[in-house]
Amino acid sequence: MSTSTLGNARTVELPQISYRPARPAKGVGRWFRRVAGIKEDLLDWVPEERARYARLGAIVVNTGLVAAVSLQTALGKVVETHWALLIPAALAWGFVIMTFDGWLIASTHGVNGTKARIFIPRLAVSVLMGAVIAEPLLLFVFQPAVHKEVQEHRQQEMIAHESLLRQCNPESGEQVSGAHCDGHRLNSGATPAAIQAQLEAAIKQRDSDQAEVNRINSELAKKQELARLECNGTSGAGLTGRPGVGPNCRRNREEADQYHRDSRIDQRQADLVALNQRITELTAQTKNAAQTYATAVAAEIKRRVAEKQAVHGKVGLLEEMAALERLARDSTFVLIGHWLVRFLLIAIDCLPVLTKIMSGTTTYDLLLNRQLEASRRLHDRDVGVAEQADLANDELRSQRTARELRVKLEQLNDADRERRIHDASTIDRQIDALAERLLHDPMSVPTQRNSTT
Repeated sequence: MSTSTLGNARTVELPQISYRPARPAKGVGRWFRRVAGIKEDLLDWVPEERARYARLGAIVVNTGLVAAVSLQTALGKVVETHWALLIPAALAWGFVIMTFDGWLIASTHGVNGTKARIFIPRLAVSVLMGAVIAEPLLLFVFQPAVHKEVQEHRQQEMIAHESLLRQCNPESGEQVSGAHCDGHRLNSGATPAAIQAQLEAAIKQRDSDQAEVNRINSELAKKQELARLECNGTSGAGLTGRPGVGPNCRRNREEADQYHRDSRIDQRQADLVALNQRITELTAQTKNAAQTYATAVAAEIKRRVAEKQAVHGKVGLLEEMAALERLARDSTFVLIGHWLVRFLLIAIDCLPVLTKIMSGTTTYDLLLNRQLEASRRLHDRDVGVAEQADLANDELRSQRTARELRVKLEQLNDADRERRIHDASTIDRQIDALAERLLHDPMSVPTQRNSTT
C-alpha cells in the first residue's frame, strides 16, 4: 500500500496495481488460445492480443468442425448405416485435423517476419488437406443436380447396354463380328439361321445319298436282270442261251448278291429314310424358330439389363464426382460455380495459416522470440557450465589418478628398499655367525664348507 498526504488531510492508502504482467485470463478464449499453442503466462505481458489469438484458435476449431462434417457427409455416401453411428469417426477426423492445424500455427509462433521457407510448406499442406475436405462438402452443395445427373446417366447406360445387346444378338440369329460385341453375345438356344443351315445341309446330304442309292439300285438291277436272263436261257450278248441253273447262272446270281451286300443298299435306304424324317422336322422347326428365338433373346436381354441395373444401388461418392464433372463440362455456369465453392472451402481450411501470415509479426511473437533466445542463451551457458564442471571433474580424476600412481610407486620403492636392507642384514648375520665359528673351531671350516656345498 502507498500513502498520500495533502496538507493537514489524513493519510489515504492507495492500492498498488501492477500494470504488467496482467492478471491471468479465464473463460472460453483461454481454451481457444490453448488450441493455437499460446503461452498464457507470456501473453499476460501483452493482454491486448488475447482477442486476436482467441479468434485464431477459434478458426482452428472451425476447420476441425468443417473436416468432421466433410467426413460425415462422405461416409454417409459410402457406408450403409445410420448417420448417428458415423459421428464418432467424424469427430475423430475433426480432432486430427484440428490438432494438425494447431501444430501448423504453433510452429510459427515467435517467427520474426513472414519467412517463406516456414510458411509456404505449411500453406501447401493446408491446401492439400483443404482439397480433400472440400470435395464431399462440394458434392453436398450440388447434391440435387448431381443426383439427377447420376440417374440420367444410369438410364443412358442401361439404354446403351440394351442397344448393344440387341445389336450383337439380332433376331435372325446372324453372327455379328466385331470387338465391341465381345462379352455381349448371348446363348439363347438354336438360332433360325443355324436351323436353316442345318436344314440346307440335311437336304444337300439327302440329295447326295439319294443319287448314290439310285445309282446302286440301277447297277444292282442290271446284275439281277443279267442273272435272270442267263437262268432263263435267253440268247444275247454275254449269255449262253442255255436254260437252267448252270455255272453262269449261279455266277451271275452270286455277283448280284455280293454287290447287294458290298453296296450296303439296305442301310443306305434306311439312312435315307431317317434323313428325310430329319428334314421334315427341321422344316417344321424353321417355321417357328424365328418367333421362339426372338422371344428367348428378348428375355435374356431383359435379364441382363436387370442384373446391371441391380448393381447400381445407392449413389456413391465416385459417381457423384463423375456426375459433377459432366455437369461442369456441359455448363459454364456450373463449371465456374463449383470451382468457386471448392476454392472457398479450401480457403476456409487454409484460414489458420493465412491468418497467421496476414497478421505479420505480433508483439507476442517478439516476446516469444526473445524468450526463446534467452532460453537458448541460458541453455548454452548451462551447457558451458556443465562442460566446465565435467572438465574439472575429469581433471580432478586425472590428478587423483596421478597422485595414486605416485603413492603406489613410492610404496613399491619403499618395499624394494626394505627388502634390500633385510637381505643385507641377513648376509651380515650369516657372516658374523661364520666368523664366530671360525674363532672357536677353525677345523670345522672345510667340513662346513663341504657340507654347505
